Amino acid sequence: MSGSPQRQQELAAFLRSRRERRTPEAAGLPNTGRRRTPGLRREELAALAGVSASWYTWLEQGRRIRVSRQVLAGLSGALGLDRVERAHLFRLADEAPPGALDEETPVPGALDEGAPGPGAPAGPLPANYRLLLEQLDPNPAFMTGPRFDVLGWNRGQQALFGGFEQVPPADRNVLWLMFTSPGLRALHEDWEQEAAHTVALFRSQAGDRLLRPEYAALVARLREASDEFRALWERHDLAGYTPRSRTFVHPRYGRLTLDYVKMHAADGAPTLVAHLLPPGSAVAAAIERQVAAERAAEARAAGTRDAGTRDAGTRAAGTRAAAGAP
Repeated sequence: MSGSPQRQQELAAFLRSRRERRTPEAAGLPNTGRRRTPGLRREELAALAGVSASWYTWLEQGRRIRVSRQVLAGLSGALGLDRVERAHLFRLADEAPPGALDEETPVPGALDEGAPGPGAPAGPLPANYRLLLEQLDPNPAFMTGPRFDVLGWNRGQQALFGGFEQVPPADRNVLWLMFTSPGLRALHEDWEQEAAHTVALFRSQAGDRLLRPEYAALVARLREASDEFRALWERHDLAGYTPRSRTFVHPRYGRLTLDYVKMHAADGAPTLVAHLLPPGSAVAAAIERQVAAERAAEARAAGTRDAGTRDAGTRAAGTRAAAGAP
């Protein structure tokens, strides 16, 4: 594995967290009574994975050790890791994960082109993606970068959840807002579950990119800003994405349950996040009317600006003619 001390410590912490969650019964070992610490002992896990206890102890201590794919597979089986966790373990050990990856655990580097630096706002969203967001109206939708930075949103998002234009560009990040925005917290019927899932999803998707300065800066900032984030982060939970619904408590529309979908762009750049309004519902009709009104207002404003530009040009031309200018 890489000689990076940060990578070694992240691997060690992940293994320790999973060992402490694995019960002897789940691992096929006899129950020998009460234990001083939860989960498997180091020597038990080492035996199950086919390595020496001292070698595994060094690994959990973050020592500089090369871990083969065979050993990683043995550890994955002994710890009962699921597909997302197994992919995460392999990446922390600087190895390509076996088999196909979950769509929320992309190959490291696949989404990294143009990622913003620490605290920096995300770059502009290409015109074709902005058009896609517009076409999804009135369904609320936005796009994020690999670090969960918000790149763009549509009028439906603005109408139902509030847009991001009031948020400082450096704070337009899904993970940051989940833990620092009282308004967003109030919208979620089960904020604790949503916050835990978002943290687990971020860790799973980031993988070994957590060692990069821009990711480390975001995590450090969140750890300082939120005790709740810090506690969740130290659990080392992972999650893959599955299509599901989310329930919100909206100040105007009341309790809303919306289907929630995410899709990665084929070029590996942005991720689309959309909430689908129930067809024919009162809230869908209300948001559609609001979106249409905003479009009409923007069109009128654009027409006024164009008329003003033409009038200014006509006046300027008349002035030049009166002065004999060409």
